[in-house]
Amino acid sequence: MKTNVLLIAFFTSLSALVAAPPRSVERVQFTSKKVVALPTREVLQAPDQINLPFNIVVRTNGTFTVNGGKMRALQEGEILGADGMLIKPDGSITLVVDHVTLNRGRVLVVRDGEPVEPNETVLLRDGTTVAPDWKITPPVGSPRRLLDGELFQLEGNSFPARDTITKQNGRMMVQKDGSLLALDPARSIMMNEGTKVLGDGTIITVNGDRATVGEGQIYIVQGVVTRPR
Repeated sequence: MKTNVLLIAFFTSLSALVAAPPRSVERVQFTSKKVVALPTREVLQAPDQINLPFNIVVRTNGTFTVNGGKMRALQEGEILGADGMLIKPDGSITLVVDHVTLNRGRVLVVRDGEPVEPNETVLLRDGTTVAPDWKITPPVGSPRRLLDGELFQLEGNSFPARDTITKQNGRMMVQKDGSLLALDPARSIMMNEGTKVLGDGTIITVNGDRATVGEGQIYIVQGVVTRPR
């Protein structure tokens, strides 16, 4: 089984960027008050905008909307991907699309980036219900309990979760199951998809391949796997 691990190195200089309309855009980064299309590293110029999947529209001033919702602002160093995931420089990763999730034991309904902890059962558009006690009941099938880090769009379909591995100020940090964790130098942690992270900066994939995480680099790996419904 091949492990897909995506490495992101944050750019600190715009000297090599070409001011041309972006062509193939996998993600955008807001850096030095400019929107940079990746992987081409082209700067978005007014009056153009970048349209990503899930009806995400990114403008030259670093603001974006999702499905025509409220205007949100990208912060310095943040990366917004075509998968709907927003990655912060500290390695934390969130879904910008409206969704329901379980985070640190709390059911959250997130609309336009604003999380709310519901007091009553939430009904998704496909008939799925999510209760505050973590119970999720699909329209067909048996109820079960949500897992920390699971993501469901408000339409009811599950959304692929993502975790991250990074080094910040010489210390390894991982986001796993919706929580950002610091890893002591002598410790290790196993990610959901099988990658092992060592506190000395080494990662070992399920295939046995080794890599060293550099300062500020971010590896994206598969998060918690949604159980079959």
